[in-house]
Formats: sequence, C-alpha cells, structure tokens
Amino acid sequence: MRKWRAASTRRPTGARRVGLRRGCVLSFLLPATILFLSSARADQLVVKGENHTIAKVLSLEKGQLQVRLADGRTQGFWIDQIELLLVDRGGVFEDFNQAERFLSAGEAEKAAVRFERALRLCGDFWPEVCAARLAAAYDRTGQLDKATMNFIRVARGRFAGPSAAARLMPQNIPAKRDAKFTRSLDQLDSALDHEPGVSLRVLFQTLRYEILVRTGDERASRARGQVALGRIPDSVGSEQVYAVVHGALREALREEINPDLLAALNRAIQDCPDATLPSFLLLKGDTLLRTAASRDDLIRASWPFLHVAAYRPSDPRAADGLVGGAVALERMGRREHAISLLEECLTQKNAREETRRSAEEALARLRGVKP
Repeated sequence: MRKWRAASTRRPTGARRVGLRRGCVLSFLLPATILFLSSARADQLVVKGENHTIAKVLSLEKGQLQVRLADGRTQGFWIDQIELLLVDRGGVFEDFNQAERFLSAGEAEKAAVRFERALRLCGDFWPEVCAARLAAAYDRTGQLDKATMNFIRVARGRFAGPSAAARLMPQNIPAKRDAKFTRSLDQLDSALDHEPGVSLRVLFQTLRYEILVRTGDERASRARGQVALGRIPDSVGSEQVYAVVHGALREALREEINPDLLAALNRAIQDCPDATLPSFLLLKGDTLLRTAASRDDLIRASWPFLHVAAYRPSDPRAADGLVGGAVALERMGRREHAISLLEECLTQKNAREETRRSAEEALARLRGVKP
C-alpha cells in the first residue's frame, strides 16, 4: 500500500511524463471535439438564394419556420419562401429530404410521392410542413384537387394556419372544367359549410371564386361580390389573396361604379401588400377617369396614376401610370404635359408591349393636333 502511494505521488519522468502530457492534452480537447462533432450535425435551408448550412429547425409558428442559425440567432422564414430544406433527423426524414431535393430540382411529381409518405410517418409540426410542400408540388403538376386539399389542410393547421395558406393558394388553375375542378369546388364548399372563422372563410371564398373565374364558370359573377366587397383580415392579406381581390373589383367596377365598391377599393389601397399597391392605384385612376365630369375630377383621377409613376419608377406598371396620367392631362387641355408623360413612358425599358403601343398611338395623335 505504501509502495503504491509512494509511486502515485512520485513525479513522472521520461516517457511516462510524455504520456501524461498527452493524456492531459486529450482530456482537455475531448469536450471541444465532442462539441464540434455535435455541431456538425445540422439542418440546411436555402431561402431566396441564401444558403444556411449550420442551422436547426426549432418549430413552425403561424406559417413561419423558426430556425436557429449558425450565429445563434433565431429567425422565422415563411414556408413558401424556402427553396430547399434538409433536416438532420434520420429515419422517416430520409423521405422528406429526398422529396425536398426533387422539389428543388423541378421534379414535383416525384417530390409529392415522398412528401405523402413523410406526412404519414413524421410527428409534431412536420405533417403541416409536408402539407405545405404538397400544396406547392401538386400546384406545379396541375393537380388542382390535391393542391386544394392540402391548401385546406394547411389553413386549418395548428402550426401553419391561415397565414401560411394565404401564401400557398393554387395558381396553376386549368381553364377546363373537369373532375379535378369539381372535386376542388366540392372540397371548398364542404369547408365553407363547416362555418369556419373569418380568416378561413375569406381564404376558401377567394380560392373558390378564382377557380370559377379561370374556368369561365357562370357562378363566378354571383360569387364576385363576396370577394370584391369583403374585408380581408390582416392574417391572410397576402399578395396572392389581394391579386384575386383586385380582379374581382376590376370586374365589378366594369359593370357598375357605386359607393360600396369605391369604399372597398380605397380599403384595398390602404391594406394591400406593397407589391400589389400599384395595381389598385391604377384601377382607381381608371375608375375616376370614367366618372370624371369636371376639371377637379380629372385632377383627382390623375393622382393615383402619377403616384405609381413617381414612386415606382422601376416597376413595369409605372409606364401604365404615365399613360393614364397623360390621358387625364389631355382631357384637362394640358396637351404639352401629356406629350411629356407619353415620351417618358417610351423610355421605360420594362414597359408592357401593350402599354408602349398605347403611348405611341396617343403621342402620334397629340403631335398631329395643332395647338
């Protein structure tokens, strides 16, 4: 016993000292090595072209994936803005990751098969992530009924909900009325029959109307008022929803201009996303021009047009604003100012061809008129 204690307290020398130093170094490095290996296991996502390689998906809240990034910050990303999502979970997520790769590569049909499988097997908030991806995949492949089914599933979701669904409204709606068209309407009608809350009702009515419009169904005119005059809750005020509202208001105002529709148009201008504002301003300018009976009316009609031209110079719709403003100025008798706006319109490189032709025709006409 004494010999053991003496040996244990004796200072190490030679090779034993070197071995001890190595052991100390290894014991010091071991925690750091374990930390490095654990951090190497990470999720990856690409959002708007930006690649986040060392990340951790934490949750899905109101349609936004909450992700802890490499610098420790937690950031939310809308599910529809994520171009690629690979999760380091193993097991059932192998199907999910493969589906993501297919979706990113443009192979939506293959992606849908694997997302369906992952949806049935994964838990927590992940089935709603899968449903959101399925809504996008089926929309790309033109399967309106399945896209609608998953759109409804996302809208009703506990983690995704109406805010996510509003950004995932099917866009690839065929012009023909077929079995997929019928099933989609049946699904939406059934969802509306269950008396959903305001946000869900607005979403379902909006998509239903858009399907009817795109397919030329006569029921669209009866459904138009709900969409044109309805109030859009902030929770579902996406660009996709307001694009449909814009179309409904445009068609309704072609048939009749009344105070209720004008109030709805002003409300949309106030509440719509920034990206859709120029379209509503142009619609207001056109509407006011149609009803203008005095110089003051024409001045008020020119304001929305000139607002788009002045504050959105790089937007293709700025050219439309210049043409609309020129029409108002011409009717006011300000021919030279109108010509100036039309000439500026023709300098816009991203003007629509139809707008450019209108500007050229108006310019030729005005230049041919003697002052």
